[in-house]
Amino acid sequence: MTRLRRLLALLALAAPGLAGAATYTVQTGDTLYNVARRSGSTVEALMALNRLSTSTLQLGQALTLPGGVGTLLPLGAAGGAAQPGAASPARSAGPQATAPVTVPAPVVLSAAPIRAPQQPTNTRLERGLFTPARLPVAGGPTLRAASTGAAFGARPRSVYLQVGYEAQTFNNCGPASVASVLRAFGRQVSQRDYQQVLRPTGGYTQTRDVSELLTHQGLQAPLRRSGTVEAVKDELAAGHPVIVLQYHSVYGKTPHFRVVRGYDETQGILIMSDSFSGPNVALTEHDFDVLWNMQGRQYIPVGRA
Repeated sequence: MTRLRRLLALLALAAPGLAGAATYTVQTGDTLYNVARRSGSTVEALMALNRLSTSTLQLGQALTLPGGVGTLLPLGAAGGAAQPGAASPARSAGPQATAPVTVPAPVVLSAAPIRAPQQPTNTRLERGLFTPARLPVAGGPTLRAASTGAAFGARPRSVYLQVGYEAQTFNNCGPASVASVLRAFGRQVSQRDYQQVLRPTGGYTQTRDVSELLTHQGLQAPLRRSGTVEAVKDELAAGHPVIVLQYHSVYGKTPHFRVVRGYDETQGILIMSDSFSGPNVALTEHDFDVLWNMQGRQYIPVGRA
């Protein structure tokens, strides 16, 4: 009943905006959060009105604003809208909390003054997602190298790390990926344990929240951008599973979190624990790179603090 009420509320917010709606072009520094505040709307209403699957904005993107909105207030207006880098406000402690509900601070991704990756000239995949015929041997010199901290020297030709796996429920690839990684470090958890933390309003998981959650669990989990296949291999060789945000299987469609658990240079593949597709699915290095060309090639290597 709660989910139904939320859906009805979103539809009620979005429907009036379809009449006499104005258009706004995204500029440097904009986030969906501050655009919503400056237009007198909400993040949820703008996502519904524009049929957005993520709160990430692209420079030059055209946004439909609610009817009657002609111009936006300048940045910093609209009741002190949070700016990039502002601290995240505290979240509600639960149904009994009496404090007013606050809106999470914006997560600036490709709309920030970070150079967006160039669109690849060839987005055709060589093979797409597949199950590898053979997997590298777990353990062996890879884990010994990781345990001595010597993995960034002579990198092994193949790596296969033991991580967890959990088939995701609807829109839960982020929480399921976090659960998979935590199981690699001996934490027997499930996606349900972190769904309310990573998706408090039922929306989409943000990479920054994943990094912060894992850090609060006592792990090293820096959020990095401008990733490369070689950088991911180096992290895996050091014994660090890597959470990446990519398109799932078609370039330009369905952003998706997955855990990279290994690679095999003899086959030219990377191996992943994918909450939607399976515990051991693979992409060729070319296909991995193509599907990663979004939102600044973000990745989160996870290791012990």
